[in-house]
Amino acid sequence: MFPPLQIIFFLIVLDRVVYLCIFATGKVVFYIFNLGLFTFAASMYAWSMEPSEQHAGVFALRAIYLTKAISLALQAVQIRYGIPNRGTLYQQFLTSGVSRVYYLAFRLYRALPFLHELRCVLDWSCTTTSLTMYDWLKLEDIHASLFLVKCDVELNRACHKQGERQTMMTKFCNGVCLFLVLICVIWAPMLMYSSGNPTNIANPIKDASVQVEIKTTGGRLTLFETTLCEKLPWDVGRHAHLDPHGYLTPYDAKDIQLICCQVDAISLWLVPPVVQGRLIESLGSSMNVIFSWHFTRDRPRGKEVVKYELIVEDRYSPKVEKVVEVLNGTASSFGIYNIYPRFFRVTGSGDVRLLEEEVEMVSANLTFNQGKPGWWSFHDIKPLGLNDHDRHAGPIAVVVCEETPQGILGDTLSHFSIWGLYITFVLAVGRFFRLQCADLRMRIPFENLPSCDRLLAICENIYAARAEGELEVEEILYWTLVKIYRSPHMLLEYTKPD
Repeated sequence: MFPPLQIIFFLIVLDRVVYLCIFATGKVVFYIFNLGLFTFAASMYAWSMEPSEQHAGVFALRAIYLTKAISLALQAVQIRYGIPNRGTLYQQFLTSGVSRVYYLAFRLYRALPFLHELRCVLDWSCTTTSLTMYDWLKLEDIHASLFLVKCDVELNRACHKQGERQTMMTKFCNGVCLFLVLICVIWAPMLMYSSGNPTNIANPIKDASVQVEIKTTGGRLTLFETTLCEKLPWDVGRHAHLDPHGYLTPYDAKDIQLICCQVDAISLWLVPPVVQGRLIESLGSSMNVIFSWHFTRDRPRGKEVVKYELIVEDRYSPKVEKVVEVLNGTASSFGIYNIYPRFFRVTGSGDVRLLEEEVEMVSANLTFNQGKPGWWSFHDIKPLGLNDHDRHAGPIAVVVCEETPQGILGDTLSHFSIWGLYITFVLAVGRFFRLQCADLRMRIPFENLPSCDRLLAICENIYAARAEGELEVEEILYWTLVKIYRSPHMLLEYTKPD
């Protein structure tokens, strides 16, 4: 099944083809089909709407229905008065008059990506002509540039007296506003990713979990895992002693949380003796202890769950013999040193980083509690000394969650880093402005024309010859226009004012 946007685009193209072919009966059939299809699609959407989405869905449905109703009304007016004949078919509405409204609308039409190119290619494909597609595109470009020149002559230069200074309003609208736009383009990405973004809201951790695993040549096996983690807000008065080095001073207290997990694992040690024996055998070849935190937040979309995983260095890992003794039941615990950093920072883009380069590392004893079956416990060697020591003796971390933008802006920024935004947006806008300002001297012969009425008349005659089926006259006039543009002397003669 085709997505709705592709169907709408296909219907727009089909409407243009019917218009270019001057197929009145087809226009009526297309109108009835379009009306029936839209009514069916809107009804199906309304009937399948979830109760929780009715408020926003009804508003969107009304907006879409109003827009489509206007479109259908304009198509009905076109059918009522008839499709234009071939003599007026190729006239563009936006170039039918010279005014500020027509000028700005035509510039907007030309600035929209691929719209002008799609229209030209489709028109050439559906029209009887003697010109190649490349010649057709050149003719459209000539006609567009002449229209802009005519607007500039009649709207700007005709009202300007020689030697008259530019008004403050002109300087403000053209100079100051453009300068401010460029400044915003340069600094906007930094503002969006900074704490000064006005759309930023707190994004605390909603859930957390801890895992301790052993990785050998035979695979990975989880020893300790818990999801019973309490999220405590940071209290500057009560918890100031937990940050003796002042790592958290630059951050807002509402963005800081204490993640306190239970000592005991949430699951029992149900590994079969055969599997445990194979694990002990594989420990002799290689052994890595892997510790990981999993944090869950509401945003950004698609990165709600973030993970920090650390492979303990060999010099801080327990000895293989000590692990084997615990697994065999001859010992109760083994120590792991520098297993994870105490302080974390979760960025707005969904990365987990160390708060500082040199930060306190946590060491712990991993204890196997005998039972039928047994279970593992995680005991911090140097707990933080909270009020309830027994309750919070398990894995504890201090996490700073950066604020994230909300709404559509937040969803968009979550897919880009600041460098990605600069490359895709800032450099693209800069390249666009550079192309507009580069090699302006080369445009003087074609833009600073005293009068372009004769050249516009030749373009209109080309359109008229094409509409009447005089393809030979169309091609002769086109090559005459090309000859004028190739000769600076002829271009000067044809653009003299009357």
